[in-house]
This record gives sequence, C-alpha cells and structure tokens, in this order.
Amino acid sequence: MSAPITPVESLQGRFRIASTDHRRRSPFNARLLAAIADRPDVASILQAAPPEQQLPVLLLAAVHSLVLADASIELADWYPTTRSEPRTDDPFPAFVRVCQARNDELRAIVATRSTQTNEVGRCALFLPVLAELARERGPLALIDIGTSAGLNLRLDRYAYDYTGDGTGGGAWRVGDPSTVVVPCGVRGPAPLPSAIPMIAGRIGLDREPVDLADDDSIRWLMACIWPDQHDRFERLRNAIEIAREHPAAVITGDAVEGLRGAAAVVSGSGHPVVITSWVLNYLTPADRQRFVATLDEMGADSDLSWVALESPGLCPGMPFPAEVADSFLTHLLVGHWRAGRRTVRHLAECHPHGYWLRWNAADGQ
Repeated sequence: MSAPITPVESLQGRFRIASTDHRRRSPFNARLLAAIADRPDVASILQAAPPEQQLPVLLLAAVHSLVLADASIELADWYPTTRSEPRTDDPFPAFVRVCQARNDELRAIVATRSTQTNEVGRCALFLPVLAELARERGPLALIDIGTSAGLNLRLDRYAYDYTGDGTGGGAWRVGDPSTVVVPCGVRGPAPLPSAIPMIAGRIGLDREPVDLADDDSIRWLMACIWPDQHDRFERLRNAIEIAREHPAAVITGDAVEGLRGAAAVVSGSGHPVVITSWVLNYLTPADRQRFVATLDEMGADSDLSWVALESPGLCPGMPFPAEVADSFLTHLLVGHWRAGRRTVRHLAECHPHGYWLRWNAADGQ
C-alpha cells in the first residue's frame, strides 16, 4: 500500500520554515525557499520523493545538480558554483523556468536521490571526543553509519584550525598540512587534542554508498552543498581527491541490520567507535529502538563507544540525557559500553556543519 500524497499546502509550509532556517547560513537558498513557498506548482515536485525525503533542500539539490551538469543553462548565471561573478538579481523566474521545462526529470531525481551531506566540517566536532577515547582505549576502529562516500573516515588526513575561548583566545592547529583545512570556533572548556588520534581501522556503512569513481555520483554530492557556501564546496572537492588517493572500505547495508557486519570487518584492529551524524532522524522510531538495542547487545559482548552528532528532538526515544532530549539543535554526545553497562554523556552544542562547538561546562571528563 503506497503512502498517501503529502498535501502541497504542507510542503509549502516546509519551504517557508526552511527559508527562515537558511536566512543566516545561506541567503541564496533562503531566497529561493521563500519564493517556492508561494508557488504550489514548484513545491509539488517534492511530492515525488519518498515521505521521509520530502525535504526542501532535496529539491534545491536536484536543481543544483542540473546546473552543475550543464553550466550553459540560463539559471547557472546566478549560481556561485558555476560563475565567478554570478548575477545578484532575483534568480527565481529562471528557477521556475527550469522547473517547468524539466519537471519530469526533477521528479525522477527527487524520487530516487536522497540528501547526502558528506560534511567533512563535522570532523572538527568528532576529533576532541575521539582523542579522549584514544587516550583511554588506544587505537580506534571507526564504524561510520550513513557514511555516503565515507569522507569523514579520512579525518586523520585533514588539518584543523580551532579558535576561540576554548583555546585561550588564540588559534590551535591540529594535524599535518593538508588540502583540507577544517575551521571550528570553540566556546567553553573543550578538551582540544594536541595530535590526531591513531585510527587503526575504518569502515563505512550506507544503504546506497557513493562511488567516488562515478562522475554522476560526485556531482550529486557537490549539488547537496549550498551554492553560496564556497568554502564547503571547495573543501568537499579536495576531500574527494584525498578519498580517491586513500580509499576506505564502504559496504552496502542498513543502519540496523548491517551494523554487526560492519563492526566485524574492523574487529580486533582497535577500540570500536560507532559514529552517527544526522542519521537517526531518517530512521523510523522502531528502527531507532532496534539500533540502540543492537548497540546494547554488542556492548554486552565487548567494550564499545558511540559518538553521535544528532538533533535529539528529531529522533525521540534515544537514550540521550534529559537536558537535551527535546532540543532541535545539533548536539554532540558520546555513549560508552564498559563491562556491559551503558552511559551516555552530552558533550557540546554544535553548528550542524562543524563551524563551532560550545562545550558543556558541566560535563565531567
């Protein structure tokens, strides 16, 4: 039995909310989202997507992919990713013309693609907690769930610039020179590492892994970057080159059913650390419960850690501390299974793309 079609009025409301959310982080997207909210014919394209993927940014990524595939189309004149000096007047009339002329193609894209944010900026958020785990347990074995192209598995090949009060007001560079430099503003007493921890094993798990040798797949990853965030676009391009030069294993599988198998691949190479970043909100409530139950079963057999960068309010039912359980902000949390006993700590509030973190002063190290 097919899912009921989402009313276009509901989709328009999502675009309106998203335009407000993007106002500070992506004025270009915010402008388009606000205009789409008043055009049911454009918003309705999203009805072709599966219910859990009917996100306004999916339609924007679909159009962006057309622009990246053919920079000669009129709309490309407004995109910072295709023009060094893009037009600054209203892009929406040209946007509508693309949606009308290529409506069937766009519906096919949103029906078969999903937003795959290989945001390597999040590695700056993972690094402090991974360094703490390495100090406690030694070399680590990373198991990245929903890994897409597995770019975050190469976090030890990036450099990091931390700035802010967590570093005494100055700058703190971690890592060897790299074409990927990840900046992160620090607020609060974050335990910033002096070196990259040793990653002895790494494996990615994804329902539809991205083939880094496939140009169409790479273009889709690039299309998911917001067009006016040039730093993220270039950072992703460089991270893809590093990943091609230094491959990491990525296997096809479900976040629940494939978890044990993925962990088995790196078993014995180091302390196992499961990583999720903006993944749990895409699971059903039942699958979220099964995910945690699987971690509990694995943690009963041997010590295990879980690093979660999630919005707790979007994934209710997780064993997150009460003080953040209803928050729709992005939070960094760590779960420990030691001698079969589970504990979960709230470490920091974060920017979803890793631009800053505010460490929880109440967290006991």
